[in-house]
Amino acid sequence: MLLRLSSLAAGYGLKTVISDVSFALEPGQIMAFLGHNGAGKTTTLKTIMGLLPPRAGEVQFDDKRIDRLSVSDRVAMGLRLLPEGRGIFPDLSVAENIDVVAARNCGPGAMFEIDDVYKLFPVLDERRTTRSGSLSGGQQQMLAMSLAILGTPRCLLLDEPSIGLAPNLVERLFDQVQDVCRAHGVTALLVEQNVAAAMRIADRVVIMNNGQIVFDGLPDEARASNFWNYF
Repeated sequence: MLLRLSSLAAGYGLKTVISDVSFALEPGQIMAFLGHNGAGKTTTLKTIMGLLPPRAGEVQFDDKRIDRLSVSDRVAMGLRLLPEGRGIFPDLSVAENIDVVAARNCGPGAMFEIDDVYKLFPVLDERRTTRSGSLSGGQQQMLAMSLAILGTPRCLLLDEPSIGLAPNLVERLFDQVQDVCRAHGVTALLVEQNVAAAMRIADRVVIMNNGQIVFDGLPDEARASNFWNYF
């Protein structure tokens, strides 16, 4: 397994948001991580990434325990987060955003270099000099995805990538996520409120309710179950 969570608990202040969260992801697997707003999905991603310390349990990546490592160490290992709200530098141009992240993440033999992300998202190539904050929502999300994959990502943590996107852009973005994972063996953990779109590309579905895992199985099994009760 590439990523494994074991009995993970985390929260904010005195409040525990997630508890006893356990699942594992194989290389190249796409997991749709679903649940109602406030279920604990984003808290789980932040804990995996090191933005929030765990209160109990373990996070393992490539069979190594990482829950005591810094965020930068986790990035160097191949963990990448596309945060809710995109996480771009709005006052920098498209090219400046990409150049800044590439300087940090693109070493020799990188899986995705600058030219690769421009090929994946041609509209960004056309808007290299455009201030990122003035891009459309869809273009900003493409830029955010580019920043997430620059270098050699091994596991993408994608937090609500479809927010604010038109339906045709959602489909295109998810197709690109699927292409990246299939072609390069990248694993993706996809937090998404657009359930149908997420399940279309998912190999596996995990559903969270009130901070705990209530379903873990195949998309067809999820569709046949009463999982809609958790939304």
